[in-house]
Amino acid sequence: MAIFSSLASFFNRHKRKILITSTVTISIYYLVNHFVIQKLRDYQNTLRQELIFKQQIKQRFIQTQQDCYYTILALLPVLTAPVIDYLPVELITQALRLKKNNPSAQVTNTATGGSNSELTTDNLNLLDNNNNPQSKLAIYLNKSKIELWNLLKIKTITRTLTLIYSISGLLLITRLQLNILARRSYLESAILMAGVKTSNNDIDPHENYIIEQSYLSLSWWLLNKGWINLNSIIEPLVVQKFESINPKSELSIEQFDLIFQDVINEISVNHRQTILANLFPINYDDLIETLLNTNPDLINHLDTQDSNLVKLINETNTIMLDGNLGFFDLHNSVILNMLNTLVSNLSLNMNHGSSSLLASSGNLKEQEAEAQLINANKTFKLASFLAQLSVQNGILIDNDNLKDQQLNDDDEDIEGFINNLNNPSGILNSNNNNLSGNVYVNNLYLDELDDFSAGIYSNFE
Repeated sequence: MAIFSSLASFFNRHKRKILITSTVTISIYYLVNHFVIQKLRDYQNTLRQELIFKQQIKQRFIQTQQDCYYTILALLPVLTAPVIDYLPVELITQALRLKKNNPSAQVTNTATGGSNSELTTDNLNLLDNNNNPQSKLAIYLNKSKIELWNLLKIKTITRTLTLIYSISGLLLITRLQLNILARRSYLESAILMAGVKTSNNDIDPHENYIIEQSYLSLSWWLLNKGWINLNSIIEPLVVQKFESINPKSELSIEQFDLIFQDVINEISVNHRQTILANLFPINYDDLIETLLNTNPDLINHLDTQDSNLVKLINETNTIMLDGNLGFFDLHNSVILNMLNTLVSNLSLNMNHGSSSLLASSGNLKEQEAEAQLINANKTFKLASFLAQLSVQNGILIDNDNLKDQQLNDDDEDIEGFINNLNNPSGILNSNNNNLSGNVYVNNLYLDELDDFSAGIYSNFE
């Protein structure tokens, strides 16, 4: 009891101090808990939200790039099939083959509408407008073997460059469009979640979907008109650069590559605006034609500067035409990258006498190193290059799977080209090495390409 008396006496003497101390302690606890600990919790939540936000952006960005890849693969046949038909290498090859087997092969006057043996403008028009393969072939049979070889040279090389330019353009335009739309969609979702009222909240979702689909369909211009105009730029340069080289001429792979680069450099220097205008309908008349063929109901949207369609088109045009953003230079980089893949494949295939060696994305560096070890001075006939270019054209337009291919090693004379290209038994399919997608697109490992996509996607202005 003495102890309790002492405690009671102690509390009575120091009651005021104890109350003050307790009050101060409790106040400090609540202050620390409310202002310090709560602030720390708020800060942790903010960091967590920022992390989630960044992760969402990253995931959407990665998904958008994957969507770009699959979209390109889906559009590849639409783009390349007309190019293959427009530059009929196979028909010319067939005519050469027939002339090889029957040197006196000639068509009658009724087959071509006249007795003139030259490929005149009228005959070219007949060729373009006639869907009968036999009539088309008849026109080429009126040519001499020398003329056919010259045509084969020009058309094969022109086809290769037209495919490279068109596919590169399709890749960049698709990346540009899908990243713009992905960023726009993400911003709208973020604003909606934040409860901020904007003019975009009043847009009918269905109408917005139609506008976005119409914007994506503007690639119609490249798929249907642009590549033809690109071809009209490329072919005269090919004629100029390869005019003095006949099928029996000997070239090293390095020399062949330099001529290709010369053509690309001249296009880059002298046709910048024309190239851009044929990748996307930058010009108003081209835009009208594109919309008339895709969604004519939206043409009236062009009269309203605040319409979403106009904003999307204007942003695309700005990015493409602004030299500081480097769209044209990036397009050239993609073209040169595809050319490097082409040259690597040519080097490996021609030095090994096989087309089964592809510069696949998994072993591109190893194959390039191997190609560099091969004698750089080794030369091949132009006919051999043409045969391998035809094989590579088939790989360029393949959007599904690439399989090992083996060609007969028969390039000792010019006629070996025909045997390689047309002998079905000379191409053996193997399922041992399936490559998903398109090897030329798969090999586009460019930092500039990723930076370009990231720059568009992260432009939240």
